[in-house]
Amino acid sequence: MKQQNKIIVVGATSGLGRMLAERYIRDGHVVGIVGRRGDKLAEVAKGHSEVHCLKADVTDISQIAVHLSALAGEMGGLDLLVLCSGVGRMNPDLDYGLELPTVDTNVRGWTAVADWAFSYFMQQGHGHLAAISSVAGIRGLAPAPAYSASKAYQIHYLEALRQRARISRKRVCVTDVRPGFVRTPLLSHPEKLFWVDEPEKAVRAIYRAISARKKKAVITRRWAFLAPWMRIAPEWLVATILGKA
Repeated sequence: MKQQNKIIVVGATSGLGRMLAERYIRDGHVVGIVGRRGDKLAEVAKGHSEVHCLKADVTDISQIAVHLSALAGEMGGLDLLVLCSGVGRMNPDLDYGLELPTVDTNVRGWTAVADWAFSYFMQQGHGHLAAISSVAGIRGLAPAPAYSASKAYQIHYLEALRQRARISRKRVCVTDVRPGFVRTPLLSHPEKLFWVDEPEKAVRAIYRAISARKKKAVITRRWAFLAPWMRIAPEWLVATILGKA
């Protein structure tokens, strides 16, 4: 039997976060699920006594850390926090009203959760923070400026946390998981994109990367192949490709 861990999944009401939470539940871990929609949390938890639900919004900066602390206490501790909360929209007209929710969730709320989890593990002396960023963070993307910028922020923030853990010599692991395009509710008009992975395939790869305690992992293999080329491609080429898309 696998070791039973105490795991919190933030953003567990839909998409990759929900599927990861369901995988951890099936594996027999003590799982805390966090999200804004209580009915969706209840669906995930139904029939599982070892699941603890927390209806909360990561953008509630003044309260999210308090709620997470209470949840970890209710679970009897914490070994792994998986941070899946995220929003993003295509914004061809550069409407500030569309950019603001992305910044609020992917930067402000995300940072509040990441800081709480990292500080919890540092004080404990061990633990694992895993966060879902994106290959979109490798380059600025014209159709979704705030989304790509917020993912770049997350990538650099996670690297900084890894540096802090190394400097402190604490047994705290920080994993940055960078999926490519995945067919989830977050992805609008997948038919217009290429190399769109099915969520089941992406979740299997994400699960393996977190279990292996990798520092960073691009999901899936074809995106891992493409990522280095995305990084070095000249700006004019990226703009041309995005313009045609």
